[in-house]
Amino acid sequence: MTKSENIRQQWRRYRAWQQDPTHGKEPCDRSVTHHCANCGVEFTGDFCYQCGQRADTGRITWDSIRRNVMELWGLGTRSLPYTLWQLVWRPGYLIGDYLRGRRQLSYPPIKMLVIVALFTFLLFNIADDSAGDKVVEIRNFDTFFDQTMEWFFKHLDWLMLFLMSLFIVPTYALFRFSPSFPRHTLPEGFFIQVFNSCMLLLFFIVYLLLSMIPFSVVSSNVIYVVCYVVILLLLLRTYKQLFGFGWWGTVWRMVLVLFCGAKLYGLTAELCYQFYSHYNHLPADGKYTFEHCVYSCLYSLLLIAGCFIVAHAVEYAKKRLQRRGE
Repeated sequence: MTKSENIRQQWRRYRAWQQDPTHGKEPCDRSVTHHCANCGVEFTGDFCYQCGQRADTGRITWDSIRRNVMELWGLGTRSLPYTLWQLVWRPGYLIGDYLRGRRQLSYPPIKMLVIVALFTFLLFNIADDSAGDKVVEIRNFDTFFDQTMEWFFKHLDWLMLFLMSLFIVPTYALFRFSPSFPRHTLPEGFFIQVFNSCMLLLFFIVYLLLSMIPFSVVSSNVIYVVCYVVILLLLLRTYKQLFGFGWWGTVWRMVLVLFCGAKLYGLTAELCYQFYSHYNHLPADGKYTFEHCVYSCLYSLLLIAGCFIVAHAVEYAKKRLQRRGE
């Protein structure tokens, strides 16, 4: 076998693993009947259908000790490290598996998000060498927005959770008619963004670890640009693997998702400023009034509705062309 053929074979194995981590595993022998030592039920397969105990459960061995210790630290079945590993190499396929009911392939996503966010928070406090927060008096929307962003950038975990939550409805509107995962619901969209938040927080953990290195080869502006590009590429790959569109179909939909998310972020900031200024009796800001917030709400709703109509029209046109071709 030549070197190029070996590389192609390894790539095919990697692609097969991406699409199905259980690829190549031997199925259980359904002709063998097992007797459950826990509840006494007769069953076939690897697990008891009544209590869930494994069919190969027998006397305690050294392997039993290893399994118990691994499960104590979250390294057993549905382990956190293995799920994070999948989130790096097959994020869209992992999310699709979870939403379709293959829950045993991944660690519980909300629990994983809490653990990763807590680790990010602790790591950021270690890496942050700022002397202290400067108290700035908030008198208008601009200072309110600047102070909010400064707080968010010191709490990347909360920033990521908030930003990803803004993508739930735009993703629903633009990717609802996808080939691989059609007609997903808003609760499923919530879990999609939970997985996305974990993935991006992993990236920020790597970024924070690199920022703790005492010397820097490139300027901070270059690092910020690279970070934004990497984030966009990570989201693009995730959406492509999950929904099954081509590269171009994924790109224009994701651009609209980001644009809608940015408008929702601005709307949320305006609403928060209105409540803040009202309860703190701040002077009226002529640019950001209550009427302006109402117009922003209507604009955001029309924007998302328009995206939904465009996405539906594009898929309807594709189906019409396919029928004509047949």
